[in-house]
Amino acid sequence: MKNNKKNLLKYLALAVILVVIVFLVFKFRRHFIHVNLRDMRRYILSYGEFSSIIFILIYSLKPILLVIPTSLLSILAGNIFQFHTAVLMSMIGCFGSATVAFFLSRLLGRTFVDKILKGKAMTLDSNIEKHGFKIMLLMRLAVVFPYDPLSYAAGLTKMKYRDFILGTLIGVFPEMVTYALMGKNIHHPFSHKFIIPIVIVIALAVVASYMYKKSSNGNNS
Repeated sequence: MKNNKKNLLKYLALAVILVVIVFLVFKFRRHFIHVNLRDMRRYILSYGEFSSIIFILIYSLKPILLVIPTSLLSILAGNIFQFHTAVLMSMIGCFGSATVAFFLSRLLGRTFVDKILKGKAMTLDSNIEKHGFKIMLLMRLAVVFPYDPLSYAAGLTKMKYRDFILGTLIGVFPEMVTYALMGKNIHHPFSHKFIIPIVIVIALAVVASYMYKKSSNGNNS
């Protein structure tokens, strides 16, 4: 009885969150669909002391609100905020957007995901249910897998949310640090502060891609 009540409250809370998200999307979608980064920068900064909250909201709702790469939004954070704040804002945004995409796909299913991604939904190996954290960590570190489609795809599997979100946050951290530095030094693209982090992330991505392929081949053999 207690478990049934807990499950009911959990799904009720998720339903409320979903309604709020849908409301926000329809209310503000027209402002963001074709927005460019310069306009977005101006829009975020127009909120003054609340600009960080607006940035996190935009980032978190990005899977259904914007067609913009995570990298560009995180570089924008580096350009707007101080370095440490930019990394923190991007990490919170990653947590929010990953969580939104994961639970939307889990609750609404592949039909919804196909509609959002225009029929380009990813399909993940069934091994992700058993080795969810490891696979998600390597896929996020590899960089080549698009952020939101991967979050949607994970939600369509039976992997645990805990494995998904921990693998995601640890995996994207080096990337977020790099983007914050790129945003901060955007006007000095040949400086070591701009170039070195990119080289490090590329090296990590190559190693992670190799390990992911090796892991996938090992699981399939």
